[in-house]
Amino acid sequence: MRDVLASGELGDVYGFESAFEWWQPEVTTGRKDQTILADGGGILYDLAPHLIDQALILFGPVREVRAEVDTRRPHAVNDDDVLISLEHENGVRSRLWMSSLAAQERPRFALRGTLGAYVTFGLDPQESQLQAGKRPDDTDFGARPRESWGRIGAGTDLREVPTRDGLYESYYPELAAALRTGSRPPVDPRDSIAVMRIIEAALS
Repeated sequence: MRDVLASGELGDVYGFESAFEWWQPEVTTGRKDQTILADGGGILYDLAPHLIDQALILFGPVREVRAEVDTRRPHAVNDDDVLISLEHENGVRSRLWMSSLAAQERPRFALRGTLGAYVTFGLDPQESQLQAGKRPDDTDFGARPRESWGRIGAGTDLREVPTRDGLYESYYPELAAALRTGSRPPVDPRDSIAVMRIIEAALS
């Protein structure tokens, strides 16, 4: 997405959409479903840090937070259907969806601008690849299949944009170096604080 933004092909970008959703209409016995909000349970605390952080990386500080934090499933003890709307200081609006009740897929990411849009579907494959036994040093690790590449353009005038391979493993050498040598950590603690303030605002 940063490559697309840097290209200028979308014109003035005014909207960013990010969705991390799945279809799980029944409450499970797992920790995520059984932990109450006061103890850090719920989809907001689970997924929002990732989605908010991405929005801040792309578009910077926020001046307004709006949210819909709902519990939809019978017997649920925490939130399971959330929309956060952020107005960034530069005027871009980010809309971030998290849900356990997404019966049909919406775009994973969408950038909308005055000259066109960039839209992509599907989740990062690295987690499922690890669960299937792949290793980060496998040649195709982190690669997105062509059918889930993003498309850029307007109307029917669209072209595919290959998605960069995921690089989970790049985080750990940076973390190790920060702990051993005092170099800059891969995540600035101030960024984490900014994310938590937005989550607290969404819950207020």
